This record gives sequence, C-alpha cells and structure tokens, in this order.
Amino acid sequence: MGTNMQSFCEPRHWISVSKYLVPIGMQSSGGWPVRPPKHQAHIAQLAADYPREISLQIVDQTRVIPEFNYLVYSSGQCEVRTLPSEFVAPPFVASIKNGLSFGRHCCVIGPAGNAVRETGFNLDGMVDSEGVPIRSFRPRYWRKRLEGDLTMRPWLPSKRRIEGCVAVLNTRSSHNFYHWLIKILPRLATLRRADAEADYYLVDSLSLFSQNVFRALGIQRRQLIQPHCRLLLEAELLLVPSFPTATCLRACRGMLCSSLALGEPIRSARRIFITRRKTGTRTLLNESELLGLLRHFGFEVHAMENYTLSKQAELILNADIIMATHGAGLANLMFARHGTQVIEIVPLGRSNATCYPELSRQFNLVHHQIISRRAKMKQVLDVSLADVANALEQATAPGTHIAAA
Repeated sequence: MGTNMQSFCEPRHWISVSKYLVPIGMQSSGGWPVRPPKHQAHIAQLAADYPREISLQIVDQTRVIPEFNYLVYSSGQCEVRTLPSEFVAPPFVASIKNGLSFGRHCCVIGPAGNAVRETGFNLDGMVDSEGVPIRSFRPRYWRKRLEGDLTMRPWLPSKRRIEGCVAVLNTRSSHNFYHWLIKILPRLATLRRADAEADYYLVDSLSLFSQNVFRALGIQRRQLIQPHCRLLLEAELLLVPSFPTATCLRACRGMLCSSLALGEPIRSARRIFITRRKTGTRTLLNESELLGLLRHFGFEVHAMENYTLSKQAELILNADIIMATHGAGLANLMFARHGTQVIEIVPLGRSNATCYPELSRQFNLVHHQIISRRAKMKQVLDVSLADVANALEQATAPGTHIAAA
C-alpha cells in the first residue's frame, strides 16, 4: 500500500475538556456533510453480502473459558464467588475497501453505508456499562445515543481521505490506562497474528508515554493518527481487528514483553502495594494505618504514575503478591506470573467489580477482593484492616501459593 496522504492533516493544537479532546486549528476539507448510516450490521453479515468490498480473516477458534472462583472479604466474613464458564467467539480482522471511521471511539462504517455493529455502542437504547435502559425522557438519553449509535445522528462531518492502509485500534474510554492497555493494544496483537500490516494506526497517541510504547513496538510517530470527535476518515483500506479475547490478551503480553525487553522474573517473595494517593479518586482514608500493617508483611509501596510501562511491567512480573485499590494500575496484571496472589480493594456497589477477577482468570492468577465502604466523601474509601489481615493470612498461608509457570 502507498503511504501518500490525501486531504488529511492532523490538527495543529488540542485542548482537553474533561476527558475529551477537542482539535484546534484543523483545516476545513471543503466537502459536504455526509449522510449517516441507516442500519447497523454485524461484520460477518457484511462480509457475506459484500465479498468484493470486505473480507474477514479468522485468527483463532471458538474457545470455552472455564469458571473461576475467587474469595471476597466483607465485614469480617469471607465467601467464594464464581465467574461462570462462557463461550468466546474467535477473533478476526476485517479488511474494508474505502472504509470509514468516525469519532474518537472509531465507530466504523462499511459497504453501502452500513454501520458496523461491533464498533458501535449504546445501541437500542441500552447503556452497556450500566446494563440499564435509557429512556427518551431522561436528560442524557440523546447524548448517550448520539455518542455510539451513528444511525441516530442527523449528519456526519465531511470526510477526509487517506491513501494507504489504516488500522483501527481506538475504542471507548481510550483515555483510561486500563482500556488503552487491555482493550486497545491487544487489537494490535490480533493484527500481527493475522500478518496484517498497516501504514497508519488510528489510536490515542498524543502522550509521550504512548508514543514511547508504540516506538518500542516498531511503530513510528508519523504512522499514528489521533482520532477525535470531528474526524470522519475514509481509508483506501481500513483494517478492523475484533475486540480482544483471552488469547489476544496473552498474545499482547508476549508482544509487549518482547518489545520492552523484559527479562526472566526474579524468583523472590516480592510483595507490592499500588497506591492511588496521587489520583484523587478511590483513595484510602486510613492508608497510613494500612501501610503499617503491610510493612509487617514485607510490602513495598509504588505509585504507577511515576513509571514507564517497562518499569510497571517489571514490578508486576517480579511480585508474588500484589495489593491495590480497584483502578487502572491493576491493568498491569497482564504481566503477572501464573499463580500470583492479587488482593483488590473494591468500593461497595462498584458496577464493574468483576473486571479484575476476569483479568485474573485470563492470566491464571489467584484473586481476592476486599469490599470497602465509602467514607463521607464519595471518592474516599475506609477499608477494614481486619478484612485486609484475613486476605493476607489466606494469601500467605502455606500451600495456597501456586508455583510460577
């Protein structure tokens, strides 16, 4: 594929409004607004209906994820919870001729102006992250629908064309480290498993942190395109990898370990606590008392915001017990050795409380959860030291640690 850009250029400046990026100084393409898609269609159906415009490469096979048990501590009690077994469809890479990607979340439009359903969200009046219906009389209804359902929009901005092959990596919540590491980078691993090479990548790439990671992965800054809310990009060939499965995550781990030149783990009883005191959210009211208890068990304290991805990965790789409050720092569990003990402090009523037990299942870790009540301030937690002591006693008991693979 050629790499000559036509009718596309990056904005000169960006401003950050809350968690959103707004482009400043973007030249007008001079084109007309584009009519939005009328229908959502699954990628497999589009490949069957339009074989000349879209092809589908299956990377793996359908797999069954076994059930997973983990311990939950709350108010002095301990119970076993279970993630049920489930079937997982095989990952794929779709190649779409003259495909379109819209917005920061990269909702894809395929042949005959059909929106690709796999890349849309908040469809059919449902908010995926909350699992509850959003009704038209609620104030945020239209904002939610317009955000991820292209068929609800009255129009789309004029499109910008780029000659060459463009891979779509971004998806929702790409500003968050967890989603960037667990939802976005594994899509690159899927592309490489399919031997699919791209000239450009649509992905969050403004930070020096992310650029350094992509450079380690062999992708140069000139190949990175930062998607934003006003970008409708048409590519000569658009590559759309599926969202990650467990095998994709493990492939991503291998890709990153190789690119970051991580050595063999040091076989030691290293124990780390990941603090969130710098984040301002889900901080611990009694962290000083907790640290006193953790020092008795030989824990080190680390703030992941201070480290490169290589340093974060090295810390996790060499730990046999990892303790942290629910947050993006635990995304680094993908680098943990088999059998590593994970102790997670979770706010009472957290909607995505199974997020990290799911990650532990995928990487064969031993997971513990401590349910913590909230203090008077919403973003501050008051963790029970008795529950922490029970979790530590269980995690350090003889015979409970699984040997590292």
